[in-house]
Amino acid sequence: MAACRFPTCRIGDVAIPRLILGHLPFVGESYQGQSRNLEYVARFSDIGNTVKIIKIAVEKFGITVVSAGSMGDGSELEHLLLRAITEAGRETGIKIGIIPCVQIPLAVLGRPVDTYRRWLTYYWIELGACKDLARRYLEDPILQCRAGWKEKFEEALKNLKPYGAEEIKSLQVDFEKLDIALQALKGLEVLFVELGSECDFLAMAGRTDILGEVVDHVLEEFDGVLLGTHHAGSAIPILERSEIEFEGYVTPVNRLGVMMFTTAEEALNSIRKSKKPVIAIKPLAGGRIEPRSAFRYVYEEAGMSFSMVGVGSEKEAEENFSTVAEIVGRHPAQTIP
Repeated sequence: MAACRFPTCRIGDVAIPRLILGHLPFVGESYQGQSRNLEYVARFSDIGNTVKIIKIAVEKFGITVVSAGSMGDGSELEHLLLRAITEAGRETGIKIGIIPCVQIPLAVLGRPVDTYRRWLTYYWIELGACKDLARRYLEDPILQCRAGWKEKFEEALKNLKPYGAEEIKSLQVDFEKLDIALQALKGLEVLFVELGSECDFLAMAGRTDILGEVVDHVLEEFDGVLLGTHHAGSAIPILERSEIEFEGYVTPVNRLGVMMFTTAEEALNSIRKSKKPVIAIKPLAGGRIEPRSAFRYVYEEAGMSFSMVGVGSEKEAEENFSTVAEIVGRHPAQTIP
């Protein structure tokens, strides 16, 4: 972190730049449709293109922390990104810290948790807090980037049932698969492991005991854990009451309220009441907000200490990083955890 020239705050005992380089474009996700996704896949299948952007972050802006993905499914672009981080570190002579997002592989009665029944379970839990919830789920622009999302979730609302008490009681974690994902991170400068949005399901379904077991398992190998949530309004209050040993949250915060459930207002209310640091993700709402407006909202209006942004080109990197540097230079973090 001595090489980090960007303004920092602390998460636990670690000083973290207030802007973290996100990873989704590097693994082919644009949140703007299949055509742009394929463009990213083609671009970042060449490891040199990824290295160039990481080097801009590190050398020009002093941003020395990058997110990554390690889902245990053998994704070639995920492996290429981890190699690119190592290569960029070698070329710059700077150790680059990473915050990898790791999926929690969950099964119900021996079968992987079904995406649509999981979201249907969220729906019935959150419905009392938001009468317009079906529209929010169906029309969220990032959710709609999932192939057939709107049609499939409408069908789920009509024909499927949420997970019931007996099924939730049977929830299990495939620790062998989890360990494969964690093993891919060995030898890298892992600052925190972020557990993915399955945290929402375990919290809202009343299985924080399982989430605690997963966190303890990760802490056997790594020093700190962050919990990912897209349902901050519902999940954060539950997690705040739990006895799970984690360092903070990773959750969407943006001007449009995209992927902020139950509502943007409820999500921000829970975030502001949290006793732990929060990293804001999706600040641009998948490219739907102009950068200056986006980051002014995140840092000035929402008062966030950290955000994480993915970039798909060197030009985007320059624009986003310089904009955030200007904004956080004028507005120090309101609180330092």
